[in-house]
Amino acid sequence: MKKTISLDLRERILAPYDEDDNLSPHKQEPTLRWIEQAGTSIRFLPADSPDLNPIEKMGSKVKQFLRSAEARTGAELQKAIAAVMAGVTAQDAINWFASCGYSFI
Repeated sequence: MKKTISLDLRERILAPYDEDDNLSPHKQEPTLRWIEQAGTSIRFLPADSPDLNPIEKMGSKVKQFLRSAEARTGAELQKAIAAVMAGVTAQDAINWFASCGYSFI
């Protein structure tokens, strides 16, 4: 039932659009056939490198801090998360984006 609903929604909503990603359901044979029948195309992109993703860089900082906080209860974890998020600065974000090749100038 879910597959039928999903395919029906794709036919009515997504058919006009090209796919440009690596989502695994887009690589399955029924989906590839449907995409071709709809007159659109699909392009599989190379996998993204975590080195080019500023969110990964922030996640690294958060994980490092949380490990060092050694929170053992829900309350301690909430405090640690609040502390690390308060420590993320605008300059951190600028640096992460810049290190991934984004330009703000």
